[in-house]
Amino acid sequence: MKRKMKHLLSLALALCLLLALTLPAAAAGGGFQTVYRSRNLLRVNGSLRDCDKFSIADYNYFKLRDLAALLDGTSCQFDVDFDASRGCILIYTGRPYTHRSAGDLVMSSNETARGRLSPQSLIVDGVERTGLSVYYIAPSEYENGNNYFKLRDLQPLLGFLVDFDPSASAAVVNSPPVRLAQTADGGRDYLNRLIFLGDSTTYGIAAYYNAGFTALCPPSQVWTPKSGTLALFNWSIAKIVYPPTGEEITITEAVRRAKPEYLVITLGINGVSSMDRDWFMRDYTALVQAIQQASPGTKLILNSIYPVARSYAHLDQINNTKINAANGWIEQLAGNTGCRFLYSFESVVGADGYLPETSQNGDGLHLKGEALTTVMQYIRTHMYQ
Repeated sequence: MKRKMKHLLSLALALCLLLALTLPAAAAGGGFQTVYRSRNLLRVNGSLRDCDKFSIADYNYFKLRDLAALLDGTSCQFDVDFDASRGCILIYTGRPYTHRSAGDLVMSSNETARGRLSPQSLIVDGVERTGLSVYYIAPSEYENGNNYFKLRDLQPLLGFLVDFDPSASAAVVNSPPVRLAQTADGGRDYLNRLIFLGDSTTYGIAAYYNAGFTALCPPSQVWTPKSGTLALFNWSIAKIVYPPTGEEITITEAVRRAKPEYLVITLGINGVSSMDRDWFMRDYTALVQAIQQASPGTKLILNSIYPVARSYAHLDQINNTKINAANGWIEQLAGNTGCRFLYSFESVVGADGYLPETSQNGDGLHLKGEALTTVMQYIRTHMYQ
């Protein structure tokens, strides 16, 4: 009888151990507390939206995937993925939300849930971010749940703006305008952090700097082909002179090597003569996405195309009507891809809608050193912040 009793006790103990191993991960952690669903409204870019959110110590906590779905297509869009081998969440800013989940924006009717602090790691554009307040929240301690992040912790990482409207009891999430607004003068320090990629109008920055216009940026910050010009429709096969080595390499290879903090792109003047909207947008989008993949941490500034002068000999092919339309496409594209749009066109256009004759270098299309200096001052006072 004693032997049989010991055998039964051994079986019971083994069964308990097995059950402990097969319970959901939430059950194994302990330290759970009751958490309450947030009663705050949610306004995203002026529109009332909603998703699962919890209020913990007077702060709102959200799922990353819900925020990605809510901000998709804005200047603050981002993609979310999970690296199972490292157990970490991956965030790629400026990218459309492609890794969608069936649970995105699904609401629960339960007013309470069980939550505990989570050690979940987060990698944003290849950089691990620590010190975030994260809770693992599930319907109960024995059911699977999700990680919820404090909204204000995510603001500096993902670029959106957070506020609270007490009159409506609403959490407010806004993506900043795509077009760069006027700021304080960033001075030479800001200019020194920029790399300029573009066509012959960009080549002029380096050429005039060497001619004594030192308010511009030196050739070490200018990426153009050896010929001095770059067409949007052949960006994928074109090679630029890489200043650190003098090599001729592709744009994506240069970005992969340098990983610039800011990249100012000025392209499209050659394309407006023959490219329609769809072609223009398709090729420009492909360029932007290739750069974002090569260097996820690089902040992209898509610069407007400059106006041409009345004296330009080929107004039948390239004119300010076409340029204005293309600048609208570029601004829209910037919003679609999480970039910023720099409307430097307005810094050099005359009252009649043309580039002043005193600002063009003789062909009616390219800017003189003085006009490029005006553009540079405009860049300094319209910083990417």
